[in-house]
Amino acid sequence: MKLRILAALSLALVFQASGGWAASRALVVGIDHYRHMPALRGAVADARDIEQALRGIGVADVRLLLEGEANRKAMLAAFEALAGATRAGDTVFIAIAGLGAQEPERARGSQPDATEEVFLLQTFDPKNPDGASEKILGREFNFYIHKIEAAGGRAVFVADACSGGGLARGVDPRGAEPIYRCVAYTPVEDRLVSVAGRADSFPSTSDFRRSLVLAAADKHSRVAEVKIPGAGYRGGLSYAFARALEGAADLKGDGRLTVGALYDYIKQIAHQMSDQRQIVVLEGPSREDAGRDVVVELTRGIAIRPVESGTGKDGGLTISPVDQPLEAAPPANRPIADAPPVAGRPNPDALAAPRPGLRPPAGRDTIKVAALNGQNGLLADLQRKSPVTLVAPNANPDLVWDPRTNDVLEGADVIARNIAASELPGVVERTIALDRLKQRAARGAQAIRLLPSDELHTKGTRIEIEVEQLTDRYLVLFNLSGNGNVQLLYPLGSDPPKRSDPKYGVEFQVREPYGADLIIAITANQRLTELERLLRQSSRQISPERLSDVLSREESQGLRVGFVGLFTTP
Repeated sequence: MKLRILAALSLALVFQASGGWAASRALVVGIDHYRHMPALRGAVADARDIEQALRGIGVADVRLLLEGEANRKAMLAAFEALAGATRAGDTVFIAIAGLGAQEPERARGSQPDATEEVFLLQTFDPKNPDGASEKILGREFNFYIHKIEAAGGRAVFVADACSGGGLARGVDPRGAEPIYRCVAYTPVEDRLVSVAGRADSFPSTSDFRRSLVLAAADKHSRVAEVKIPGAGYRGGLSYAFARALEGAADLKGDGRLTVGALYDYIKQIAHQMSDQRQIVVLEGPSREDAGRDVVVELTRGIAIRPVESGTGKDGGLTISPVDQPLEAAPPANRPIADAPPVAGRPNPDALAAPRPGLRPPAGRDTIKVAALNGQNGLLADLQRKSPVTLVAPNANPDLVWDPRTNDVLEGADVIARNIAASELPGVVERTIALDRLKQRAARGAQAIRLLPSDELHTKGTRIEIEVEQLTDRYLVLFNLSGNGNVQLLYPLGSDPPKRSDPKYGVEFQVREPYGADLIIAITANQRLTELERLLRQSSRQISPERLSDVLSREESQGLRVGFVGLFTTP
């Protein structure tokens, strides 16, 4: 395939139906600190993580180039060495994390929009002819992958960067500004002499004989670094790829990762970790072939570390649990649980109330909270009740509270509205619960998606949550609203705990209060009786620690965790 390599600077993998490939050698590159471009925070960590995961599956010959070591001369020399050492049956891994961009195409007519993608190296300078040459062209990746294939090998190409400008949802300027893995500029004429020929400039889906591509996003979209619990800022694609190599994508437990299993895992994890702003795009085999073709055979057991045990007003939704196909939505005043809470009436069975001493998620000391306009003094009581550290709005807070509007933001999204300072402990507990769910999902991902899109949904909109890959699995589905309230959605009444069909759908109609509802699907090989009991007892908020403890005890039942956020606004 004459690949549009940096359409979102993508993840590429290769496959062969008969197997027999040997993991041979790798080149891994990570650049955070550019001299003339915005700095990144997680590309070097991505490179080190992938290097370790590759060594874990038996790749002993790994060349690691970080920061300034990854100049154009060194990169081309490393590519030449990889291609030159390739023999029939070899697998060559190439992993790159850093900044991508678009420039005017060099081969006229090679791209539909007359632009081509490039990967920027540390000393790249768009204002200087020599500095502007410090990059790798997309077609140069094509060129070296062709050389590897010509020698009888295959390339596994992982590139975590982007070149587009679109987003699934807008960014609220009051929250933390995302750091994107792409930049835009007007370059001067460079002095680059490409190693690739004109033929490598034209994208095709059939030219790589043994390759497939999983793009981080399409050419028109941006990819931001994501804050991953226990791992810090990272590229969602690189993080998911490393976890997949450790065994998290091997749902059958046979050590054979097919294209389909790997893609399903990576797409789900990158989507969740990015708060649904990143959608991995697959190019390569048909869906039928993807289920049979083996990408890699794992030689080691799962190496994912267990997380710490531990980790809550009603959601603005009208919900109708139904089997496929969906029936008509119910009236807007239909309750969403068997016994909805009554305002102002305490529930003695609730496992709720925010408590002093709640442990924050593994990998972070406390939840960082900021109030806008220098009004952190209004949060003194929160600091006494919850595991929070008060920081400035420009200090990468986990949560931002606007005392003027009473909005709460997590990253670039408003997750709860009309929240008084006294109600913030519930939002903090939601954040802790979400962090722990993200860690659990990385160890076993449950397929779940929001239809028709991940955009911001307005009052009265009808959308659907679809949970997949359910045949013969036990399902628990619940809602965690932006202010921390919880509500069991499935199983209710006569619902069968074990699903006999592959899909289950729930239709929603958006209503007040607005913000972000987290719809969580947890499945297992046996009935999750303790989890169901916990959720039924919790008519309002739930203890993140109790939830995490219950999931820890269910770990041996083939636990899978998936979630989607429903972001709403008036």
